[in-house]
Amino acid sequence: MHKIEISDVSLTYDDDGVIYNALDRMNFSVEPGEFVSIIGSSGCGKSSTLSILAGLREPTSGRYLIDGEVSHGTGRNRGVVFQHYSLFPWMTAEENIAFGIRQAFPDTTQKEAAEIAREYLEKVGLAEFEDKYPYQMSGGMQQRTAIARTLAMQPEILLLDEPFGAIDARNRILLQDLLLEVLGKEKQQKTIVFVTHDIDEAILLSDRILFMDKKQISEEFIVPFDRPRNREKIFQSQEYIQMRQALLSCFFRGIREKIGGEEVVL
Repeated sequence: MHKIEISDVSLTYDDDGVIYNALDRMNFSVEPGEFVSIIGSSGCGKSSTLSILAGLREPTSGRYLIDGEVSHGTGRNRGVVFQHYSLFPWMTAEENIAFGIRQAFPDTTQKEAAEIAREYLEKVGLAEFEDKYPYQMSGGMQQRTAIARTLAMQPEILLLDEPFGAIDARNRILLQDLLLEVLGKEKQQKTIVFVTHDIDEAILLSDRILFMDKKQISEEFIVPFDRPRNREKIFQSQEYIQMRQALLSCFFRGIREKIGGEEVVL
């Protein structure tokens, strides 16, 4: 049974009187414990797809299933990390995480939630920042806190919408490696849907990459690298070079068609 199944999903909405088609009869599935990245040009429907999976939007037609059952609305089995840090500014790092834990597990005492929060802050390398407020932390530290909060809520499914998109290049690399490391240590294997514009990021992190075009999934790529992954070894391999070229070709297919040329070199 698929962990996630999107079946003939379309999404339209009214934008100031203009009907906008965000998704058009889209289909794909994700297996239990699989890390799937969705990439594509801006406006292709990546974030709309994630918002449906998170239960923040209902499809106009079609359906999405989790563990074989039609899903509606949000649920504790899904955790979401957005591009912007979404921390409560009046709470410390520890309090932000503890709040999420108590929302997910109402029977957890305040003391228990604080202990779990500190455990996850240590996992993301922020053990010494438990008493810091968001304004006292860098963007990368805030995003690490947001990731720690989501992981501490122990969802079966992680939905990550450009989580490193607003972070500088150095911290983006650090957070990519951190995500690989932390997920590798989690007792419960997560099923992950990751939205990104970054081809290198998708190849490094994913088991499978779905390319979106014209509001649908148009291409699928199996990532051939075993886990745990070594960034330098992967990026120097011939398999990486070939996959990157294939993904770039997907992005530039429309340009190539317009200027008429298989002779165009990407």
